[in-house]
Amino acid sequence: MPKTARRIDASAVSPSPVGRSIEDLLTPRPRRQTLTGFDPDYSDIVDYIIRCTHRIWEEKNVGLCRSHYARDCAIHTLAGPVTGVEAVVANTLATLAAFPDRSLIGEDVIWSEDAPGLFHTSHRIVSLMTHLGDDALGPATGRRAQVTTIADCLVRENRIVEEWLVRDNAQLVRQLGLDPWTVARAQAEADRALDPASHGWRTAEIARVREDRALVAPPSTDHPALTPAAMLTTAVNEANLGQAAGLLSVSAEGFWPSGRRWIGRGGWIGAVTQLTAVLDAPRLVIDHWAATALPHDEVAVALRWSLAGRHVRPGVYGPPTGRDLLVLGVSHYRSRQGRILEDVTVFDELAVLRQLAGGLGA
Repeated sequence: MPKTARRIDASAVSPSPVGRSIEDLLTPRPRRQTLTGFDPDYSDIVDYIIRCTHRIWEEKNVGLCRSHYARDCAIHTLAGPVTGVEAVVANTLATLAAFPDRSLIGEDVIWSEDAPGLFHTSHRIVSLMTHLGDDALGPATGRRAQVTTIADCLVRENRIVEEWLVRDNAQLVRQLGLDPWTVARAQAEADRALDPASHGWRTAEIARVREDRALVAPPSTDHPALTPAAMLTTAVNEANLGQAAGLLSVSAEGFWPSGRRWIGRGGWIGAVTQLTAVLDAPRLVIDHWAATALPHDEVAVALRWSLAGRHVRPGVYGPPTGRDLLVLGVSHYRSRQGRILEDVTVFDELAVLRQLAGGLGA
C-alpha cells in the first residue's frame, strides 16, 4: 500500500528558511527537534539540509557526502538513475570542475516526517555559477548561469537514503550559449549505443504512471496539499482546466522551466496545456506531498509528480515524434487560505527533449 505522509507544524520545531539570511540560518542552535542518529550540531531537519548543503557546496567539502548519503543510496533523475555514495561524490566533483565557483542559495525546505525518524525534504535551490571548465556539454564557455533545482530527499539517521533530483537543464544550456535540441540529440545518439536494458527504468516508470500507481496515498481533506494536488490532477487527468484554475488566486504567478513565467489563472492554464496538449492520454500521479508553515499565515506545499503520455501533436516541442514521454517534476506552491499565490515548478526539459530525440530508450 502507498505510504501516507504526515505533516508536522514546522513553525514549532523546524522553522522555514524563507526570508532568513544565510548568516541566521548557519547560526548554531541547540537541538529543537527529535533527530535520532543525526550529528549533534544539527538542530532540526531544515538546519540539516541547509547546513550540510552549505558544507558540501560552498565550503567544497565534498567528502562529507560519505557521512551524509547512505552507501547504497538511490538517486533518481529524468536522465536516469544513479546508485551509491561514490557516484554522488564523483558527480559533485565533476560539477565543481566545470563550475568551481558554484554557490547554492536555499530558497525553501518543505518537509514531512513520513514515519518516526524518517524525513522527506523538498529543497529548492538557486545555483549561481560560471562555466570555467570543460565538461560533458563541451569546452568551457566562461559564461555565467543561474539555474533552479529541487532536491527531494528521504533522510534517516543523518543520511540521505534516496533522492529525486530535478534541475532546469534546458535553461542552463541556453545560458551557456548552447542549443538545447543540439545537446539533446547528441545525448540521444549516445544513449542508442547503450544496452537497451539500461533504459528499463524509464519503461517501468511509464507503465506505473499509466496504471495510476502513485507512491503515496492522496492527502487528507484537511491537508494544505489537497488543493494543489487536486488542481494538477483535475487539469491533466480530467482536462477540466477551468475548474482546476479556480483554485488559484487571481493574482497568482508562476515560474516554470526554460524561463517560462505566467500570471493569473489564464497564464497557469497556458503553462499546463503547453506541456499536456501535445500528448495523447496524458496521465499524472502525485508521488509525494508535504506542507510547512511560512510567515504571514501562508503555507508552503511541495508536490513531486510523474507524468506520462505519447507525443502525438505539434506544439512547444516541435513536430510529433510518436514517442512515449516521461516527466519527473516537483512543484512548490505558496498559498494563503486555500488559494495558491505562487507556483515554482521544475523539471528537466533537456531530458524531455532527449527522449523526443530518441534517447533514454524512447
